[in-house]
Amino acid sequence: MGGISGFLMKFPTLLHSLLSLLERITVKLPMPIEKLVHRVSYPRTGRHLQRYDNRGFRLVVGCIPYRYKTPEEANSIDDAIEVVVINAQNGKGLLFPKGGWEKDESMEEAAIRETIEEAGVLGEIECKLGKWSYKSKRQSIFHEGHMFPLLVKQELDQWPEKNIRKREWVCISLKKQGKSNSISLIEM
Repeated sequence: MGGISGFLMKFPTLLHSLLSLLERITVKLPMPIEKLVHRVSYPRTGRHLQRYDNRGFRLVVGCIPYRYKTPEEANSIDDAIEVVVINAQNGKGLLFPKGGWEKDESMEEAAIRETIEEAGVLGEIECKLGKWSYKSKRQSIFHEGHMFPLLVKQELDQWPEKNIRKREWVCISLKKQGKSNSISLIEM
C-alpha cells in the first residue's frame, strides 16, 4: 500500500520506537517562534511563492502535532499519546495540518506556519519523519509531502482558519475500539 495510507500504517510503530529520540532532537529555527506566529496572523493565499520539485510535484509540508497524557489519564501505551487532527475544508474526513512550502521560508518554518494557520497549535518541531507522494483530490496533479512531529506546548484560542477548521485531539490506537475520542491511523 503506497501514499499516505502506507505511511500512516507504519506511523504508530515508528512513533513508539523513535519517540524518546525525537524528543531530544529539536530543530533550530532561523527566527523565534513569536515572529512565525506574527507572520501567520492571516493565512497566505495564492501559489505565486509555491515550491515545486523537478518532476513538477507541488511541495507540501506539515506537522503531526502531539502531546502526552498524564499516567492517570492513559489506560495503555496506545492511549498515552494524542494527536491533533483537523477537518478537511470540504468537511469530510480528518487530516493532519499541511500545506504548500513557499520560496521565502525553510521547510520547518512552512510546516509550523501551516500548523498554526490550520490547527492553531504551537510547539517544538522535531526531525523530519519522511516524505510521500500523492495525487491531489481536486486536480490531476501530484504533491510531494514532508511531515514533522510537533510536541505541542500551546493551543491558541484564535488562529487564522478557526472559522473553517475544527481542531480535535484524538488518541493514537492501532484498532478502533468504538471510542469517539480515538482514531485508527490505519483507517485515516
